[in-house]
Amino acid sequence: MSKVKSAIITTLVVIAIIVAAVFGVASFNVGDVQRYNSIAASIPLGSEYSGYVYTTIYPEGVISRSEYEVLSEEDKSSYEEYGSLYYNADEIDDIEALAESVKGDAEKLSARFGSRELSGYQVSVVDGLAIRAAVPSSYTYAAYKGNASSDRSNSLTLAANTLSALLADGEITLRTTDASITLGDDDTSSTYNPSSFADDYSNVLINGNTTYPFVDSSENAADYFSSVTSFSFGGNYVLSFNLTEYGRERIHYISNLAAYSDSQTIYVCVGTTQVLAITSTSTIDSDVMQFSMSSMSAARDAAAVLDSAVNGGDLSVEYRDLETALSSTATGGENAALLTFIAAIVMLAALCVAAVVKYKKLGGVLSLSLIILALVMLYALYILAIEVTLPVVLTCLAMLVLFSFSNLVLLSEVRAQCKTGKTMQAAVKAAYKKTFLPVLDIHVILLAAAILMAAVGVAQVAACGLLAVVGVIASCLLWWFTRFMWYVCSSSTRNKFAFGGFKREVYGDD
Repeated sequence: MSKVKSAIITTLVVIAIIVAAVFGVASFNVGDVQRYNSIAASIPLGSEYSGYVYTTIYPEGVISRSEYEVLSEEDKSSYEEYGSLYYNADEIDDIEALAESVKGDAEKLSARFGSRELSGYQVSVVDGLAIRAAVPSSYTYAAYKGNASSDRSNSLTLAANTLSALLADGEITLRTTDASITLGDDDTSSTYNPSSFADDYSNVLINGNTTYPFVDSSENAADYFSSVTSFSFGGNYVLSFNLTEYGRERIHYISNLAAYSDSQTIYVCVGTTQVLAITSTSTIDSDVMQFSMSSMSAARDAAAVLDSAVNGGDLSVEYRDLETALSSTATGGENAALLTFIAAIVMLAALCVAAVVKYKKLGGVLSLSLIILALVMLYALYILAIEVTLPVVLTCLAMLVLFSFSNLVLLSEVRAQCKTGKTMQAAVKAAYKKTFLPVLDIHVILLAAAILMAAVGVAQVAACGLLAVVGVIASCLLWWFTRFMWYVCSSSTRNKFAFGGFKREVYGDD
């Protein structure tokens, strides 16, 4: 290959890397108002790097110290102190029994939060009578630092919605907004009056809608379902109900009522929280019901709380309405994300410097491939919307180590082949041929493990598995790309051995 062709190809590759790197890591103002936030600054962060969104729930009759202090003296007389909290002694007879119930509810909520597939969460009992729950804020770095107010607001809203859904307490009920439903439109029509069951349990939801149960309190709607799950398929987010044999019969009956109602809607509620609104224009007769959701977050929220209620995870204590959700600083420190990013850059730079010191100009070629792999991992995090947590960071670094190790194996073999007296071209060809299967085996084994993690794992395990799939494939492809760039960059060099810092026992022109 001529020097001109070599220079053109190398220049194009370097320009592509620079452009991808600038958009990947550089944030800057565009004009007086607009700001471009880099790819790195637009990736959601886990709690280590952006903190939690949290709230505290109190049983009815239990208040915080700040609430107690604003009460009148007359009202204060009804309350007794319990740790830093106060409880209404007129309403609560056995405070220790309440504390035990709250502890049990915290365990149920912990299991519920765990099934939500969050990158992290916290559920703890506060002074024996309240429960503090927290989910990752998932702010991007730009949002966390105040450079993307809309992103911060959206992340806070999503986290607050998740808290609201997962903290819903009560049994599953199927409700309607219609006080009566006329079945049929002829002389044989009859009227169903769900309002007659209104006294069985509260009919006003948190959102203010007045609703009526489709069945009376003698039935437990949780018996209709065996499980509730969520999944995504082709860009759609699905909530799936698996019905019992009895549940199929009851849903057949209820969906028929809903189809004749004015609203044609079945409201699926947990306590006074509406979790799902099902439009029913015809009778449902199936072992599985599946409904499209607006987002994966909404689908997972609904699946976690409904499946918990179905399988005995409904809370035993009635809690007051949720307080405003608050956000905390990053658990790893205010600058944890920045310091981690700097550490990753330093590691990448160290690998590149080591490659140049060890393999001269060839080290520069290896450095190009290393930087490309790092950019692939960065853009994969953004495109796949994977939250950056410590395990995710370690997975990315592991991919760099995998690529470096694969090339170390190769170059060690090239050096060994050169010492047998082979020409540089022959040594490279023999080394690739000899190391191809071992390097391929390593990548295939790791790829299989990554696919298994992504398919079977949940939360961070699945995220790391998916990221590893991308990294392993990229590492394997770049291993061959390095050979191409090696040929391109060294083709116009007369001393091929000096290009890579190699020596041969039998000297001669290559």
